[in-house]
Amino acid sequence: MSTMNSPFRWTLSLAVALGVVTSARAQDSEPLTETETETRTTTVTTEQVKPQGRTGPEFAVSGNVGFGAGYVYKDGLSSAGTVESLKITDSAKVSIPVIVEVGFRATPKFYLGVWGSWEEVFTKENPLSCPTGFDCSTQQWRFGPEVRYHLSPMGSFDPWIGLGVGMEFLKSHVQGTTQIPVAPGVVVPAEVDTRVTDKGPTFARITLGGDVRLSRALSLGPIITASIGSYTVRTGTQTLNITGVGERPGTLANVDDGFHGLFTVGLRLAILPL
Repeated sequence: MSTMNSPFRWTLSLAVALGVVTSARAQDSEPLTETETETRTTTVTTEQVKPQGRTGPEFAVSGNVGFGAGYVYKDGLSSAGTVESLKITDSAKVSIPVIVEVGFRATPKFYLGVWGSWEEVFTKENPLSCPTGFDCSTQQWRFGPEVRYHLSPMGSFDPWIGLGVGMEFLKSHVQGTTQIPVAPGVVVPAEVDTRVTDKGPTFARITLGGDVRLSRALSLGPIITASIGSYTVRTGTQTLNITGVGERPGTLANVDDGFHGLFTVGLRLAILPL
């Protein structure tokens, strides 16, 4: 009796197992409701387009217009023997700085790097710095470290603010013909060639700007800088070529530090981390 029931029991067990598997497959193949479909689609879409924070090297260059306020130096001795101070607004019209930035986006919002600028300064005629009839050229180099905070690094427009310090080097070359007294009531023409470097620290430099994203790797936007510094060291040479006498070295007058503010406004192109 038990022998005859064995095939029956095996067949019954197999049928039950097949029924369970078929039922499970049927449940899996049942169509999703509209709500379930929307939920899954939303989840997948969100995961696909969810923005990822970008970190890595960053490079930027900007063209600017610059101007300043304050002093190049104070209490210097003029050629007339009087004590004079030279203001930036009296010696320069405007400058054209080119600013380069190289750094690393440590996090999507924080940038660490260095900045450097070169600028051509358009000078004014001035008895102290550029007498009438003289050829005058002035250029300035500045550089230093900077930290920057980005408010919306993944947005189509990303405003930011930066803080830095640095060094400043103002180089001037002045040459022309003047009159040199050689005896009471007697003056002779002389060729003057003066090269001066005024240098000192940038105590603080604030930058404001915004990146308008052009593509995944490029952005374009405004940049504004404001810095406070001082020319604390003046070095250089002066040569006099006096008619009938020959070439003679001149001396630069001692001056006091020139405390000033420098400002730029421009357009900045940045290569962003991928």
